[in-house]
Formats: sequence, structure tokens, C-alpha cells
Amino acid sequence: MDDRFNTPHTAAVQVDVFGYNLVIMQDPNSKHLGTTVWDSSIVLAKFLERNCKKGEFSALKLSGKRVIELGAGCGLAGLAMGLLGCHVTMTDQVEVLPLLLRNVERNMSRAKLACPDGLCSVAELNWGNELQIAAMEPPFDYIVGTDIVYAEHLLQPLFQTMVLLAGSKTTVLMAYEFRENGLDEKLLSLCRLHFDVKKVPHSKV
Repeated sequence: MDDRFNTPHTAAVQVDVFGYNLVIMQDPNSKHLGTTVWDSSIVLAKFLERNCKKGEFSALKLSGKRVIELGAGCGLAGLAMGLLGCHVTMTDQVEVLPLLLRNVERNMSRAKLACPDGLCSVAELNWGNELQIAAMEPPFDYIVGTDIVYAEHLLQPLFQTMVLLAGSKTTVLMAYEFRENGLDEKLLSLCRLHFDVKKVPHSKV
């Protein structure tokens, strides 16, 4: 039995978040991993929905916060933050940006919220590129990433990017699929050098 939320056979994935029906276009047959809606982005969006009434992820606490999404891909996680009132910069490699921008414009306009220069914007960011990182005007209140831990050679530039984007009060939100290659633990080891790391209990997901 397939336990994935998404399959590589559909051009669009529909996800209900905060009462909005988001339609996320994807191109899973392209040569770029960023054009697929990965399961972890759905999990993070639903986590935010479940915890948006009270606590640190409530709409009241998040409204107006500056958020940057790394490896945004199709943009679902960033859109969820935008629907909570955050000012989100969604970033990825240049090849992914047309699809990402299309998803942002379509869904934020349907939700009758500001786009792309209001609540959500789209920008190119290659991990480890200090000029591009500085252009993002850090620090951010939140750094978000879903299913971006998949290749060992990317761990160091990803970690470097997070450090340069973060300030003393920044929260990093990451969701990823557990894989047998142990890359998640390697990234956590790097993150412990600079951040306090906490795992979200299953009861809150």
C-alpha cells in the first residue's frame, strides 16, 4: 500500500489549509526535484494548521513575522506561513522560480491576500552564495525547509546559509522524510553547533 500523500502522476495537488483549498501545480516528470510537491511540505502545512490557535505557532504570534523558505519548490510550506499573516520570501534555484511564482500568485490571489510583493515574494537563492544571502536582508524570524535534506554535498552550504540568515531569535522549522542514508542526523549534528535543536513530538503533528 502506498502511504505517500502525493504521486508522480498528477499535475496538481489540492491541500486544504486554514479553510483555503490550495491548488499546487507540479511537474514531477521534470529533471528538477523542486518541481514536485513533497510529502513533508504537506505535513508541515497541516502541522501549522493544527497548532495555529494557540502557542508559538498561533496566527496571533506569527502575523507580521519575516519568514524565508529554503528550497521552496512548489511553495506549499511558504504559502501556509503566508496564510498565517507572515511576510514570506520563498527561494529556490532559478529553474524552479516560474512554477513557484505561478503557485504563489494563483493561491494568494484566490485567498484575496497580497502577492507577490506583500505577504509572499519569490527570489533566487543558491545555498552558500553570500551575495544572494545578503540580498535577502537577514536576519529572519523564521527559516523554513521541507524535504531539502537529500544529498550530502549540500549539507555544508545549507547549514552555512541557515547560519547567515539567522539571528539570535530565529526559529528554524524543518520537516523531512527519514532516509536510510543518515543525512538527517548529519544535518542535525551540524545544526547543534549553532542552534538549539528540538524534535516535534508526534502528538503535535
